[in-house]
Amino acid sequence: MLTRHKGQAMVLSLILMSFALMVVLFSFNASQLNLNGTKLQNTADNTAYSVATIAARDFNFKAYTNRASVANQVAVAQMVGLSSWFNMTDKFAENACNFLCWVPYLGQALSGIKSAVGAINTVAQPVFEALIYAENAMLYALTTSQQIIHYAGLLSSFNTAGKIVKANDPNARLDLLQNPQMLGDIKDHWIDFQKRHTRGSHRNKSKQFKDFITVTMNSRDPFAKKRSYKLGFPWSLSFFPIRWRTYKTGGSELISNNDRDSSKAETWTSMDTISFHLSKFRCSWSGCRWRGYRETPLGWGGTRSDNRADIRRIGNRNYWGSSRRTNGTAARYAGYDQETRGWYSGIQPFYGLSERGNNRSSGRNIAVVVSKPQNSVRTTSTVTAGEEHTNPATNEEMLGDRMTALSAAQVYYSRPHDLMARTSSWSRADGRHEYGNLYNPYWQTRLSDSTNTERSAVLAITRFL
Repeated sequence: MLTRHKGQAMVLSLILMSFALMVVLFSFNASQLNLNGTKLQNTADNTAYSVATIAARDFNFKAYTNRASVANQVAVAQMVGLSSWFNMTDKFAENACNFLCWVPYLGQALSGIKSAVGAINTVAQPVFEALIYAENAMLYALTTSQQIIHYAGLLSSFNTAGKIVKANDPNARLDLLQNPQMLGDIKDHWIDFQKRHTRGSHRNKSKQFKDFITVTMNSRDPFAKKRSYKLGFPWSLSFFPIRWRTYKTGGSELISNNDRDSSKAETWTSMDTISFHLSKFRCSWSGCRWRGYRETPLGWGGTRSDNRADIRRIGNRNYWGSSRRTNGTAARYAGYDQETRGWYSGIQPFYGLSERGNNRSSGRNIAVVVSKPQNSVRTTSTVTAGEEHTNPATNEEMLGDRMTALSAAQVYYSRPHDLMARTSSWSRADGRHEYGNLYNPYWQTRLSDSTNTERSAVLAITRFL
C-alpha cells in the first residue's frame, strides 16, 4: 500500500521565498542608496558650481568696472583737452583780430569771428568743468561699487551655498565643520587671489597700480593722445629762399605728482598751441641749409583738472603732442595762462589680481561637501518591523553615520572660442595667449576633478565627526 507524504514542498517554498525576499530587499537597498547618492552628488555639484559662479561674476563685475573706470579717465582727458583747445582757438581769434582787424572788410569778418568764438568759449568752459566734476563722481561711484560687490559676494557665497543645498534636497545639509576646505577656498578667491590696489608711497607703490595708469594712457583716443599736425597751404609754403611752416600741437597727459609728494594724486593736464615758423636758406662755413627758425605764437591754451600739478614746471618736451619741442614759445605762454577746470581726485583704488594670481588663468578648486544623516536614507535598516529593524544581512553602515558627497568647481579665464570662430573681434590682434586679468570679463565656471588631498581631508574629517 502506497503512502502519500504532504507538506515537503511548503518547506522548500518557504526557503525559496526567503531568498527571494532577501533579493528584493537588497535590490531595494541598492536602488535607494544609488538614488540618494546620485541626488546628493547632484546637490554637491550644483552647490560647488553656484559658489564658483558667484566668484566668476565677482571677477567679471570688477573687470567691467575697471574698463568703465578707464573710459571715464579718458573722458576726463577729453574734457580737459577740449577746454585747452577752445582756449587756444579763442586766443588765436583774439590775436588774429589784434593784428588784422584794421584791414577793411577782413577786419570786420575777423571781429565777428572773434566775438562768436569768445561767446562759445564762455559757454563751453563751465560745461567742461561740470562734466569733469561728474566724471570724478562717477569714478568714485565705480570704486565704491567694487568694494560693495566684493564683500557682498564674499558673504553671499556662504548663504547661497546653504540655500542651494536645501533647494535641491531638504534632507541634505552643508555642515561647516565638514567644509573647512570650502571656507579656505572662498577666502582664497576673495582675499588671496585678488587685491584692492591703492596709491602707496613711491617705493611701495603697487606694480598693478602703475599698470593701470599705463592702460589708461594707452586707451586715450587720438584727440586726447596727440592732436599735432602741420597746416597745409597757405599756412605752410616754400618760396626760395624763404619758407614758412605753421604747426598745431596738443595733447592730454596724466601727470604723476609722486616725484614731489607721494601722497598726492595724479592730475590730467592739456595743452594746445599753434605757431608760425619762418626760416631762410643760407650758406655758411658749415654748409648751406635752412636756418633761423623763428617762431611767432598764434594761439595757445593750457588746462589742468586740479591744482596739484603746475604746467609751467613740467619740462618734458614730448608731452602734449611735443608742444614744448615744436612750439616752445607758445607752450610757455600756455603754461602762464593755464586754467583749472573742475576737480579730479586721481586714479581711484581698484581691484586687480594679486601677485599670486598673476600669470594664472584659473583659481584653485572650490571644494564643497554635502551630507545627509543615515536615518534619512530610507533603506531596510531604517524600516521598523516589531522591535527590531528589518536587516536582511548587515545594516548599511555609513562613515560618520551620514551619506557624504564631495564636488569641486573651478573659476577659469578664457576668451569665448566659439565666438572667435565666427568673428576676429574676440581674439587678440597679436595672437598671444592672455592670462587671467580683471580688465576683460572672460571668467567662466566649470566642474573639476577633486584632488587626492581634498578627498583625503573629507574622509579624515567625516571619520571624526
